[in-house]
Amino acid sequence: MARTLGADAVGMSTVPEVILARFLGLQVAAVSTITNLAAVMQAALSHAETKKMGLEGVGRLTALVTGLLEMLDKDKSDA
Repeated sequence: MARTLGADAVGMSTVPEVILARFLGLQVAAVSTITNLAAVMQAALSHAETKKMGLEGVGRLTALVTGLLEMLDKDKSDA
């Protein structure tokens, strides 16, 4: 169903968290790590595999957030 609506991924909690943050007047940016390809996997899904894939994304997410914060800091000091 999600693919029919144009979705490339389905998250577990991003939308409710964003709705609450916006209600509180916060600006929001969301980043997700895809931990399983449930719709195309032939093997049964496991929590252990999901945790393993999440840990593999930590380095990339850390680099992304660090780079973003450095850019924001640079923009702030240039202003």
